[in-house]
Amino acid sequence: MIYKYILPLFLMFFLTAKAQSDKIKVVNPTSDYVKIIDVQNLGSWTEISLEFRPTTAINATLHPPTGKSPYVLSDRRGNRYALKNQVGWTGPNSGGYGTIRLNAGDRKVVKLFFDKLPKAKDIYSLTELGCETGCWNFYDIILKDDNYYLDVLSDSVDSNTYNEKKGRAKFSDTWIEKNVTNNSGEKGIRFHAKFNLYDLEGKELRMIVRLMNEDGTFVKTEKYGYRNASGQLSLYKKLKPKYKNTVYKDATVFLPFAILNLPRGDHKLKYDVDVIYPDGTLLKHFEITPFTYQSY
Repeated sequence: MIYKYILPLFLMFFLTAKAQSDKIKVVNPTSDYVKIIDVQNLGSWTEISLEFRPTTAINATLHPPTGKSPYVLSDRRGNRYALKNQVGWTGPNSGGYGTIRLNAGDRKVVKLFFDKLPKAKDIYSLTELGCETGCWNFYDIILKDDNYYLDVLSDSVDSNTYNEKKGRAKFSDTWIEKNVTNNSGEKGIRFHAKFNLYDLEGKELRMIVRLMNEDGTFVKTEKYGYRNASGQLSLYKKLKPKYKNTVYKDATVFLPFAILNLPRGDHKLKYDVDVIYPDGTLLKHFEITPFTYQSY
């Protein structure tokens, strides 16, 4: 998170960008005090360079990968890429993270290193994982192959935009029920979501729920029928909207406790809810919500 004055302020970035092979030149920043000046795939990393140049003195905090609300990249298939390291931020905590003072007119360039995306053009969003209020999250990053321009909409404007397949989803709510039983008599967790789908009448879609560890890595499983091609624990519900504006008041998926197979004790997890096309293309990321799972 980024704090302006004493109040929370979050990184604002991913704007309009031009890509040259693996390198993306970013122009037209969305903020006067921080912007992306470079994105590139180097070695085993995807590197994002941020330039801070505040017009008013601020206290700013960059959280570590294992801290609260670390930054993550997402691609258009819903895969996420964790923040691994940074260079240029000079906070007091391990790895240079933490709070620093930036005076008016100061210029600071910070490089953030994420697990590598196979292709830079597949970037979909840059978000603060699990951030609940006051967040500057950017979704619907569209890299157009014809001219390699990256158009981005901030969720502060409208994160429920159309994607390239001409549909739209609007999130309302998610919630869970623990220690419930399915029709087969299995004990587990039922995940619920409420949302609207627009202009997708008759389209085949999926609601997908995945679990994440506290550090942002996805929970994995070997169980067939509960995993995706990457081995991530994935729960799917088939969707086929009947109307131009279809409301799903309570779409659910069920996870048997036996599938989790976690050690005994309390586990701080997060569940991630998305709507995707059958080929895995992401239509809309809904929400990442923390919860505690007790394994006995």
